[in-house]
Amino acid sequence: MRFTGFLAFAATLGGALLPFAAHGQAQRVEIDADAIGGVVTSRFGPEAGVWVIAETTELGTRYAKIVVTDDLGRYVIPDLPKAHYRVWTRGYGLVDSKKIAAEPGKLVDHEASVAPSLEAAAQYYPPIYWLSLLRVPDKAKFPGTGPSGNGVPENFKSQEQWLDLVKTNGCGPCHQLGNYATRTISPALGHFETSQEAWARRLRSGQAGSAMVNTISRLDTTDGGQLALFADWTDRIKAGELPHETPPRPSGVERNIVVTVREWASPKHYLHDLAITDKRKPTVNAKGLIYGATELGSDDIPVIDPQTNKKWLIDAKVRDADTPSSLLGNPVVDPSPYLGSEAIWNSKFNAHTPTLDETGKIYFAAQARAPKNAPAFCDKNSSLRSAQLYPLSARPEGFSGGQRQVTIYDPATKQFSFIDTCFSSHHLNFAEDANNTLWLNTLGSPDLAVVGWVDTKKFLATGDAASSQGWTPLVVDTNGNSKRDEGYNQPGKPVDPAKDTRVPLNYYSISWSPLDGSVWGSSLAFPGYAVRLAPGANPPETALAEVYKVPAPGYGIRGADVDRHGVFWAALGSGHIASFDRRKCKGPLNGPGAEKGEKCPEGWSFYPLPGPGFAGAAGAAETPYYLWVDQHDILGLGADTPIATGNQSDSLHALVGGRIFELRVPYPLGFYAKGVDGRIDDAKAGWKGRGLWVTSGNRTPYHIEAIDAPAPGAPGATPAAYSSPLVVNFQLRPDPLAH
Repeated sequence: MRFTGFLAFAATLGGALLPFAAHGQAQRVEIDADAIGGVVTSRFGPEAGVWVIAETTELGTRYAKIVVTDDLGRYVIPDLPKAHYRVWTRGYGLVDSKKIAAEPGKLVDHEASVAPSLEAAAQYYPPIYWLSLLRVPDKAKFPGTGPSGNGVPENFKSQEQWLDLVKTNGCGPCHQLGNYATRTISPALGHFETSQEAWARRLRSGQAGSAMVNTISRLDTTDGGQLALFADWTDRIKAGELPHETPPRPSGVERNIVVTVREWASPKHYLHDLAITDKRKPTVNAKGLIYGATELGSDDIPVIDPQTNKKWLIDAKVRDADTPSSLLGNPVVDPSPYLGSEAIWNSKFNAHTPTLDETGKIYFAAQARAPKNAPAFCDKNSSLRSAQLYPLSARPEGFSGGQRQVTIYDPATKQFSFIDTCFSSHHLNFAEDANNTLWLNTLGSPDLAVVGWVDTKKFLATGDAASSQGWTPLVVDTNGNSKRDEGYNQPGKPVDPAKDTRVPLNYYSISWSPLDGSVWGSSLAFPGYAVRLAPGANPPETALAEVYKVPAPGYGIRGADVDRHGVFWAALGSGHIASFDRRKCKGPLNGPGAEKGEKCPEGWSFYPLPGPGFAGAAGAAETPYYLWVDQHDILGLGADTPIATGNQSDSLHALVGGRIFELRVPYPLGFYAKGVDGRIDDAKAGWKGRGLWVTSGNRTPYHIEAIDAPAPGAPGATPAAYSSPLVVNFQLRPDPLAH
């Protein structure tokens, strides 16, 4: 919806069509002793679809609970721990109301503050509304013909490929774009003659400086490339340009969401993932502790107790003393405007995705040894069949971010154990089988494109890492005989139609299918692929892969998952949730050309994500990082609901019946979802006994809106005021007043 003036803007206010006379006794709400409730009105009358926030710092961590008003402006914030709260309203078309002191068991009415201008209102918009102002290269500039041609690098064949690097597989996976911290230039960076110089300096800041400079250099053109476009973007915003669209207020089921926000760890940590339960049985670890993974950040395991709201850190262990630290690969390039020259990323553990098994043990994709110290059983002379068929002999020096093994932490004994895998680990998921097989994807060069597994039942019984593991390259049945043959075609070599073919597509996500035991994953190679692995009776020898390229209009795959029916779901940088249903395929899926991924375009479906897009480019400017399927109807929107992270929208996107619902986190601004999981704490307690748990995994947690921020969405003014990472709980009640 577009508006040309403030009168049109004011007409969109949620309560504008409701007479003020409706406010009164009929709108009173009922609450119990641990709730706060009331009515929100403005000069237009009751305010529907606005958020009411109760926040306290008395519980050992920053704590906020957030609800949405109903059609009559009524609200109930349920189940508040005993504390003193500040309560206020936030909504589109408004500025924050006065913060009122309150305690559970009290009724508190609010006078909403109508925004005096579009500029004031826009400060509360999700970052995608600001990001959409970024100008992107016109389609006419592609394909690139190099510096002596149109100036665009020759490796960019389309605008979509350019956007893929900016959105999903370059800038977008690590932090938000469009929030207060990125759409403004910090004075702490210094003085510069041009904004382009300021942006060049900004991208050299801190320990991510090398990665950011490398990414932006790939987008360099003779007219300044993406660096010049970012400078132009912030210049126009500084000069007063505002988003061209107004976000809609929550409606329907979106008003039934209860959001609880807690901080954990510290501003110097960043939280990548969390572990709360066994995905196969979400009642495991009911009401238990939540464990985090800080990836490159630290040798700590952040922990939070959602029952007491206390947080602490566990010292993570590595097996070998000479395990290299992430600091080696992430030096401070130039001082950060937030933390100066301090090196805050210093981790040997380098933990990525964790998950729980049925006994509550936590499995981390984590580093336990130096990459150069791979065991001898990884080589071709090993007795291990996987090594005989496809040896993994690489032994790189120094630190490599993707070189992880598997670490197990047992909360009952507080002991660590280590599974030394030949393949590197990244994401992981358990199969529903007798051996509790843990499937893992790998990252790295095309030669390392394998899928690995661990028989965890055998490992826990014997401690023998070698005999408990295996791996396979991705071999496609291109000769069409429905079985795997050794002596397959290799990537980049002439194709022999009488042979099968190995494809160099690393899995990124990995999920086990309850339908048939196949193992699915996403591959990031543009435009993106869904990859299916059928293990067969003896996976090192029998595993066969199928690849399915993402067709137009989709591109930019990243996180993905499968549902109970074997449907593959993915979040796309093209601004879609996508599904691939193999049951819809009409023709043979093997035979000549199967390695290209073009066998079943009819298997794909696309569902556009909400939000504005870039001018001259199709789709929302959203950059979803991850997608998780709610196989067990934990949230309450239905079994097998796909939920994508809205990383530029402060939200989750849930697809129900072909419609996408936005589950927004309006405070603190800067919510950037990475890990998603769901748990049932009490199956008999209805909506109160279940919910989703999500990390805000921004690599720059200090970008998150601070308590008493100097401006809406702004970071803290000093290190003492910086936000820590967030863990956010989503619950769905039957109506906006349920308590």
